[in-house]
Amino acid sequence: MSHMFWNCRGVGNRRTVREVRALVKAHSPRLVFLAETRQPSVKVEGLRWKLGLRGFCGVDADCRGGGLALFWDESLTVTIL
Repeated sequence: MSHMFWNCRGVGNRRTVREVRALVKAHSPRLVFLAETRQPSVKVEGLRWKLGLRGFCGVDADCRGGGLALFWDESLTVTIL
């Protein structure tokens, strides 16, 4: 099982989204964690379809930064504490 963790420093631009998609395509992780998304979780949630990972949990960014996103494959059972 592979996992991907990345401090992406923003997923609001197309280049970063392309890079995330390329990494997921190349390595086929079953779980992807993105830190510093700098976006509301509603916007980041749309990435799950582009990544092919159906599970999602996100934390909104505040006005100065932050934001977390966790995506996972349907075959995993994930419990958020």
